[in-house]
Amino acid sequence: MFRHCIKIIVFFILLIPAGSLIAQSDGHEPLPKAKRAFDNAITYWNALSFDKAEKELQKAIEIDSAFIDPYILLGDIAFDRSHYDDAIGYYNQAIAIDSSFSPTLYYLLGKVYFEKEDYAAAASTFGYFLEIPGIRKDQRSFALDFYQKAEFRRHALENPVPFEPENLGQYVNSEHDEYVNSITLDEKNMVFTLMQPDTLVKGRYTEGFVMAVKTDSIWMLAGRALPDLYELGNIGAMSLSPDGRFLFFTSCGAPGGHGSCDLYACGKTGDEWSEPQNLGAAVNTETWDSQPCFSADGQTLYFSSARPGGRGGSDIWFSKFVQGRGWTKPINAGPGINTREEEMAPFIHPDGKTMYFSSKGHIGMGGFDLFISRKDSSGIWADPENLGWPVNTAFDEINIVVATNGKAAYISARREEGYGGYDIYSFDLPVSLAPLKVSYLEGNIYDADTKKPLAAEIELIDLESGELSVRCRSDEINGHYVAALPGGKNYALNISKPAYLFYSENFNLKQTDVPEESVKMDVYLQAVKAGQSFVLNNIFFDTDRYFLDELSQVELAKLDEFMTLNPEIRIMICGHTDAVGTEEYNQTLSENRAGAVYSFLVNAGISPERLQFKGFGKSQPVSDNESEKGRAENRRTEILIL
Repeated sequence: MFRHCIKIIVFFILLIPAGSLIAQSDGHEPLPKAKRAFDNAITYWNALSFDKAEKELQKAIEIDSAFIDPYILLGDIAFDRSHYDDAIGYYNQAIAIDSSFSPTLYYLLGKVYFEKEDYAAAASTFGYFLEIPGIRKDQRSFALDFYQKAEFRRHALENPVPFEPENLGQYVNSEHDEYVNSITLDEKNMVFTLMQPDTLVKGRYTEGFVMAVKTDSIWMLAGRALPDLYELGNIGAMSLSPDGRFLFFTSCGAPGGHGSCDLYACGKTGDEWSEPQNLGAAVNTETWDSQPCFSADGQTLYFSSARPGGRGGSDIWFSKFVQGRGWTKPINAGPGINTREEEMAPFIHPDGKTMYFSSKGHIGMGGFDLFISRKDSSGIWADPENLGWPVNTAFDEINIVVATNGKAAYISARREEGYGGYDIYSFDLPVSLAPLKVSYLEGNIYDADTKKPLAAEIELIDLESGELSVRCRSDEINGHYVAALPGGKNYALNISKPAYLFYSENFNLKQTDVPEESVKMDVYLQAVKAGQSFVLNNIFFDTDRYFLDELSQVELAKLDEFMTLNPEIRIMICGHTDAVGTEEYNQTLSENRAGAVYSFLVNAGISPERLQFKGFGKSQPVSDNESEKGRAENRRTEILIL
């Protein structure tokens, strides 16, 4: 209270013109007895005897009702005591006596309306204040900030977003605080942080990671599904990779750390977790680095950091993992995301283009609010959009994660009907706040001969740009993999492992809708040996043409890499057509198409002695020629190991 009061006193004295406590602009001179009562009130006020000050001020008004200063000081006292209606009344009485006494009166009145949460009146009052000529630059800056906040909150309260949160239930939530951290692509596993009192040290709290699994729409605790990390001391702010195989988290004060809080990671093979590793000086600094989120592309780590070089407070940064090189130097997410205040808890959706995060710096409902930002084609994050009221409130909203399908979101919030502290809730995300549509691939990779699980590399590449969209690996114990499948692009899927033929598939999601359900796909890789063959499903030609389409470059580069990594093999490039057209025509077309692939490899530096090509026309169909789907499967480029 003392600090609040002093702030008002200082603001009041600095902004009201010199001598205004005695002379009003209307020429009114206060009566001597009224002036003495006011001086007594000032003495009591400085001594923090507010009740006595109020009595003296009321006495001054009774003696001289046109004396403006007592009304202003009564308004200040009422405001400091959160008696907002009284403060509004006193300030308005002062304005009624002399509206030109000081522009500051409108500023103070606007602040009272703002604290009362009457945002329409606050916006109107600050708007009027901003129109007054001659306002100092600092006054205008403060008032403009309040005006924008009030106008935003007025609009938000008048236009609530759909929000019907459902508590995840007693098997997840407790009387303690639960903070949602991450969710897997299949929305079957969730990791959250449980904060509870330390059993040994009174007044201290400990954090631990907990995994929950979803069974028949009910969330249940999974038992010991996460590694034991307690030897690292104070841990928190964890992120499980979307495929569930990597764990990123924060440890503060751990031995060998680089700063107050560092980022760590560990990996999972089968059911076993590796020892956690500090991400090193490439990512961590001597300051605070925390709240990681590993993207579904398998390459990018977003996190919050107070490191130098940011815009102020804590900013959101990201680092990419490059095979053979490790983590790149972190890059600031930019002025669209970060402000001079604090940005925290980034969540990057599996679409790779939508970020949700928490911020104090962007205009919101108060405290930390949740925001959404979308990345444009040049990689720049757009100005964020507030998730709206009542998702955001006057309290702090920190964490949000969004399901792969973009329909459900999960937040931690304090609510009266909860189990106590922060509970985890789910709610349907409005379409306007939803990410792009995303599905996911799921399956296992095996050796085609032995049927044993394989650890193979899965890559999803944008055929138009040639950019790697997703990279992940299957589990060497069970061969399982999960990979995000964002919509809106034409993808080449390549699955490869040394000493095996690579597997090729095409997913054109540019012209078709993203599958509502996951795409189940088990893949059997064939060992490199004579007689084995595989189809290049991302080699494209225009109808009745044999010039390679630009979209073929990704697959051709993969074939070139395969030949380079296996210098001992020889291949035959086999061209096949459907049954449309004459036999002679199809024979010539298939030979020319196989020859085009042959020419590419020779020009890329592969020895012609290792290459043959042959056209088979329509003589070796793998499907019927009665449907377009069947004919498309028959039109293919195949590689035979000689």
